[in-house]
Amino acid sequence: MLCSKCNQSAEVLTDGGLCENCYLEAEEHRSEIIQLARQEHEKEGRIEIDDNAKLSEGNDNGCYVQAWVWVGFAETTFDKEKNHD
Repeated sequence: MLCSKCNQSAEVLTDGGLCENCYLEAEEHRSEIIQLARQEHEKEGRIEIDDNAKLSEGNDNGCYVQAWVWVGFAETTFDKEKNHD
């Protein structure tokens, strides 16, 4: 079997078709991007980014990082604390 990134022969490939070295390199790259996204955008309780967030990285000088965004329901039609008489 050949690694889909480095084309080196490997006895075992990950689900993504990567050898162990390429997989570890890719995971380190992913973790560093997530850390950068947290530094730039995360606000506790408002915008949060999980360790396993999905990334969408293309050829542009940046990438999209999946995040959780808090949406408050107070004083909206979704308000769970409204008095429903």
